[in-house]
Amino acid sequence: MNKFREAFLAERENNAKALFEKIKNNTSPNIADLWALTEEYFIEWRKLNDFPKLLNHFDSKLLLFKEWKQDNKLTDELIITTGELTPFLEQKKLSKNKKLYLTKQVNDGKKRLFVAYTKQEGKRYFGKEVTLEFVAEFYSYLDWLKQRNKKQEILYINSRNAPGFDNERVFIHNDIYDTTNSDFELLKMGGIEAPKDGYGILLRGKRLEFVNLCGLRLSGEVLFGEEGNLSCSFCACDNMKAENLKMSLLEFENCSIMNLKISNSKIQQWRFYNCHISGDFMHSQFRHITVHNGQFNPVIKDCTLFGFEVEAMVPYNNSIYIKDELLECNSSF
Repeated sequence: MNKFREAFLAERENNAKALFEKIKNNTSPNIADLWALTEEYFIEWRKLNDFPKLLNHFDSKLLLFKEWKQDNKLTDELIITTGELTPFLEQKKLSKNKKLYLTKQVNDGKKRLFVAYTKQEGKRYFGKEVTLEFVAEFYSYLDWLKQRNKKQEILYINSRNAPGFDNERVFIHNDIYDTTNSDFELLKMGGIEAPKDGYGILLRGKRLEFVNLCGLRLSGEVLFGEEGNLSCSFCACDNMKAENLKMSLLEFENCSIMNLKISNSKIQQWRFYNCHISGDFMHSQFRHITVHNGQFNPVIKDCTLFGFEVEAMVPYNNSIYIKDELLECNSSF
């Protein structure tokens, strides 16, 4: 690595750390500051400020949530340490074996816990030696409930303030008849133009869970750089707008995406899993889009679709299955 690259990386890390130190104890920071945090510092901020509150909310609102943790020998601290809540909650995908495996990874002296689909142990080599150690096995919350013939909606949005406006606030599991109720407000990061740097690279890639992205606007050419892509899980993404957008590699899982407006855009390799999707897609090109599970009901007009695969398990109209073909769409499905 040349000295200019080293200096650039050092300055970038110093700036990232300075921003984190500035807002780490602020429970309601500026939206722009949240977007400006690197993924690592963004997760650290959430560990300090809203993941504990969210898990405490689940204890009181989700069916048998405390019992699930006890039965699987999980604690809030252990879950938060991984920096990801989704693997502990959602049903395990594409596997008859529903067990999940908590794994410790040691890479260049740095340790982290993560959830794996298979039991992993020993050493791996990815340029550097990585050591993997099996810690524990467990079932996700929804799979555990299914074993007991029970169900629970996790992203249950039943209260909003200023819906459809930039300052929209979103609450989950809110008891609107109980003024003493301790509801949970999703972290607000929408209602703005998604920030990019001078090169058109998204500032910055993140894994977003339980975030309010309502009203987020995307436009121009959006690229992903070395600071990661963008993925959303259990997020409120209603009233998002994409105009004159050229963007690849965006993922949504378990999200509410109602009234999504896409126009005059080129969309490629977007993936939707178990989402509720409605809106208007107009005068746009879609390439290699996957919609699996959930509900899919947008109006699609004057669009070109190539490799557009929709497998809606709970469709409003008709499920559509389109693979490896060029299709001109001039009406809704």
